[in-house]
Amino acid sequence: MIIFNVPYAPLRFRAWSVGVSRQDHSEFETRQDAVRFAVSSARNSEHEGKAALVAIEGVDGLWRLFDHYAKGIA
Repeated sequence: MIIFNVPYAPLRFRAWSVGVSRQDHSEFETRQDAVRFAVSSARNSEHEGKAALVAIEGVDGLWRLFDHYAKGIA
């Protein structure tokens, strides 16, 4: 399973990261760009037959999981 992690806060000014299964990360100028990348990458992974989820940290510090359609899962 591949998990794309998008934190609430940037690493530094205009540098949001997307961690991939807690290893590699890419940086983006906006949080929206980071979320778009994570969802798109999860969708591509699913099309390649690999299970993928997107974990997004909320303002409350809680992490929420979404599938490759960006729909929340329980």
